[in-house]
Amino acid sequence: MASGSRRETDWDDVREVLVALPGVEYQPPSPGVFPNGVVRANKRLLAYPVRRRVQQETGEDGEFVWVRTGESEKAALLHEDPATFFVTPHFATSPGVLVRLWRIDEQRLRQLLLDAWRTVASKRMLADFERSKTGADEQNQG
Repeated sequence: MASGSRRETDWDDVREVLVALPGVEYQPPSPGVFPNGVVRANKRLLAYPVRRRVQQETGEDGEFVWVRTGESEKAALLHEDPATFFVTPHFATSPGVLVRLWRIDEQRLRQLLLDAWRTVASKRMLADFERSKTGADEQNQG
């Protein structure tokens, strides 16, 4: 994500943040279920764009993405910021929330995506991440 003046985030930003994490893979668009691609880790969904379905269900125009969450995080997000995080009947029982990308800032999006990744990351993936973060911190200090 570019820094500087605020701009709306989009699916490319979501993909960019997630694929930088250990063990994450982007699957390009395929006809059918994920026509705009999907991001997975440990063969589990992390995020995917849902624009057409959400527009049909809500009548809203904009970019939307489904992001994996834990149960308690899902409930908290829906309660604390329903203008940004929501579900439709189709997604009500899914292990994630829908995000209005034009309403979320870069820092909050990054944290949401990191939390999503942590829900499915293996111990090895978590260790690789901590090692890479420690190495980056040491380089920044040196």
